[in-house]
Amino acid sequence: MSDKVKTPRLLRFSMHFLCILPLPVLLVAYLTDNLTVNPIQAATQRIGDVAIILLLLSIACSPLYNLTGLSQLLKLRRPLGLYAFLYSFLHLILFVGVDFGFNLKYLLPEFLEKRYLWASLPAFLILFILAITSFKYAKRLLGRNWKRLHRLVYVSVVLVILHLAWVVKGDLFQLSGDIWKPLVAGIVAFVLLILRLPPLARLLKNRLQIPRS
Repeated sequence: MSDKVKTPRLLRFSMHFLCILPLPVLLVAYLTDNLTVNPIQAATQRIGDVAIILLLLSIACSPLYNLTGLSQLLKLRRPLGLYAFLYSFLHLILFVGVDFGFNLKYLLPEFLEKRYLWASLPAFLILFILAITSFKYAKRLLGRNWKRLHRLVYVSVVLVILHLAWVVKGDLFQLSGDIWKPLVAGIVAFVLLILRLPPLARLLKNRLQIPRS
C-alpha cells in the first residue's frame, strides 16, 4: 500500500480516535471519583471544553490547508464539526437533563437570570442546523445557499466564546479573574478568522501555488 493511501487513512483514524477519547477518559474519571466534589458540573465543563476545541479545529482546517497545501485537512472539516455538535449536545444534556432533570420550573429562572445561556442556546441551534445540513443531500438541495448557511459557524464560534467568558469566574473584558480559557479561545478564533479573510487566503494559496478548487 502506498504512502498516499496510508496517510489519509491514518489521519482520519487519528482524528476519530482523539475525538472519541475524551468520553472514556471522562467515564474513568467518574468511576474513580476524580471529578471533584461536584461531578456533574465537572463533567459538563469538560464536555463543553472539548466541544469548543473541536469547533475551533473544524474552522482551522481551511486556514491550515492554505498554509500547508495538505488537501486531506479539508476532509476533516465536516467530521470535526459533527463531533463538536455531538459534544455540545452532550454538554446540553448534562446541564438540562442530569443537572436540572428537564424541570422547566428550575430551568426557566436559570435561563432568565444567567446571561451565559443567552449565548449558548443560539450557538447550539446554529450547530444543530449545520449538523443536519452537512450531508450531500442538503448541499444539493440548498445549492449556493449551502455555503452561505455554513458561514454561520463563525457566529457560533463567537457565541461559544462569549458563553465561556460569562461562565468563568472573572471578567474577560477587564482581564481579571479566571479568564485564560475564553482568552485563549478568543485569540485562536481571531487568528483563524483573520486567516480566512479572502485577500489573505488568496495570498497564502498563491505563495504555495495551490490550485483553486
